[in-house]
Amino acid sequence: MSEIRYDPLHDLYTIIAPDRLTRPNLFPLHDEKLEETAHCPFCAGHESMTPTEIFSIKDDKGRWLTRVIPNLYKALAIENSDQRKEEGIYDRIDGFGAHEIIVDTPQHITLFDALDEKQMALWLQTIQARLNDLRKDSRLVYLSIFKNQGKHAGSTLPHVHTQLIGMPVVPTKTRDILTHLYRHYREHGRSLFQDIVDYELEQGSRVVAESGHFIAYCPYGSQFAFEVILMPKTAMGDIGSCPKALLEEVAKLLHKLLGTLRRELKEFDYNIYIQNPPLQKTYEIEDLFGEIPAFYRWYLRIIPRLYQTGGFELQNNMTINPLPPEKAAGLLR
Repeated sequence: MSEIRYDPLHDLYTIIAPDRLTRPNLFPLHDEKLEETAHCPFCAGHESMTPTEIFSIKDDKGRWLTRVIPNLYKALAIENSDQRKEEGIYDRIDGFGAHEIIVDTPQHITLFDALDEKQMALWLQTIQARLNDLRKDSRLVYLSIFKNQGKHAGSTLPHVHTQLIGMPVVPTKTRDILTHLYRHYREHGRSLFQDIVDYELEQGSRVVAESGHFIAYCPYGSQFAFEVILMPKTAMGDIGSCPKALLEEVAKLLHKLLGTLRRELKEFDYNIYIQNPPLQKTYEIEDLFGEIPAFYRWYLRIIPRLYQTGGFELQNNMTINPLPPEKAAGLLR
């Protein structure tokens, strides 16, 4: 029997429809591989093939372990103006922002989940360093951090990498979720994140794994099959201030999660994104910005791209998920 479930964290409804698991052509084919090449611009030794390096973490011999460069095909450019301009009843901003690429490893590795725990910890430390540096530019209000693993998740280059896009605006969806979370905090006197953590730990049926400071679970209103969220068990509003030891703890748990997903799903593509609060206060969020540490937590979301979305999802901002999260969590445990 299908169910309509509510995802309180993202303020969205989802249809859980197990009968659709038998639908033909539900899962994408993986017979087309992203081409590997000896001339990969992200490999060590090919640095001249990319724009000038912005940041890197190096080993004790001066060799880079992670590397950050401007995106050659950038969606936004830091050189553009951030001023709003009116155009009749509309307004716009020139394409101002930052668009960077994190090269996750100097080795030609094409699966992020093939990295070890230490490499994933360096990846998180690189993200943290870039976030805290970009925060210094008061024109950048929000930073989107995401990974596209595989063709069906939007990747165009096989060498594992991550994208960061800094913008002068807070996306509408993000702003609405912030308002929703703040409203819950004001009405109930506690963070919705804490309510979710406490209830999921009490129930246990959707918990995939946990560590001392973090929990990984399949959300009650999972929008995607085998979707997993990794979040702090206690207040931790911004990854920018997360201690190194806790980033290493996240890396260990993330490595375990991706390994169990690979075990169950074999060959699959996925997206990972890190959800973090806005970098700066704007007029749209000025009422809640000062209280973000009390009601918000950064988190990491893994979304396997197992099936294609269609018109219903686009029209209604509501997905149809064929796998109940309780079953997905049980398989991953």
